[in-house]
Amino acid sequence: MANFYYCAECGNVFTSERKASVNCCGQEWKALEVSANEPNEKHQLDEVKENGKTIYKSHHVQDEGHYFPFMAFESECGCLKIKTFKPGDTVKICVPEGKHGKLYWFCNLHGLYVKEV
Repeated sequence: MANFYYCAECGNVFTSERKASVNCCGQEWKALEVSANEPNEKHQLDEVKENGKTIYKSHHVQDEGHYFPFMAFESECGCLKIKTFKPGDTVKICVPEGKHGKLYWFCNLHGLYVKEV
């Protein structure tokens, strides 16, 4: 499982294979913990298959105070794809159909979610 670090000051996203010491914008950031809660309706993702891809998309609000800064897909072979977002952006990530792994998505207020895909 990848470890994710998010700098709330500048929006940088860092990853590591093991726990690490990550400093950004003069602060040390701890690895994000996966939320113990199931995603509520606002934090669930839609899944659409088209043109040989599976698209995971969110309809979560993307305003300055509440948004998804990133989504990531970690394939079963350990390859990692990360998409970052800003307020106002459409939140989606495309995964080649038939690929399996873990999908991560992070809400700046409610935490990191993960599911096997």
